[in-house]
Amino acid sequence: MSAAPKYDPNNEIFVRREDFDRVFLKAIPKATFHRWVNEGKIKKARDLEGWYLLNKTLVHQGMEPVDVEEFRQERQEVPQGLKNSQLLYIAVLQSDAAFEILSPPRFKLPGTLTPEEVGKIQILKAEHLKLMDLYTERSERIIYRHGFLDALDAAAFVDGE
Repeated sequence: MSAAPKYDPNNEIFVRREDFDRVFLKAIPKATFHRWVNEGKIKKARDLEGWYLLNKTLVHQGMEPVDVEEFRQERQEVPQGLKNSQLLYIAVLQSDAAFEILSPPRFKLPGTLTPEEVGKIQILKAEHLKLMDLYTERSERIIYRHGFLDALDAAAFVDGE
């Protein structure tokens, strides 16, 4: 028997903890949120650290899922160049869980992602990890990653964001 699917790609929205609250009347306290994640009440996205499956969580809790088209429309309004910069930035951050950024980008990172965008992030992450293999010293890897993120931030900023 095959494993159960991770999520329904036609009916899922990936959200960060902060953006998860927008579907509830009252914000969930941080400690409660993480306790619910550990208890399985809030479903983690397996492919992305720090992202959660909104509709799978809502259905698991006996609630109605939210309309995916509204979230897709919101992401379609983002210019393609900025969207690509956002996805690449997330992919680089995901390439090393212990990596800490010195300053956030000047462009806004998305609050929601579609399954297609998560797939693109996984491809970008794999490509970035190949580049990271060129550097053997931890300090070289950190310098490269900071330079990469700074250049990405500068390019997105110049392109009009």
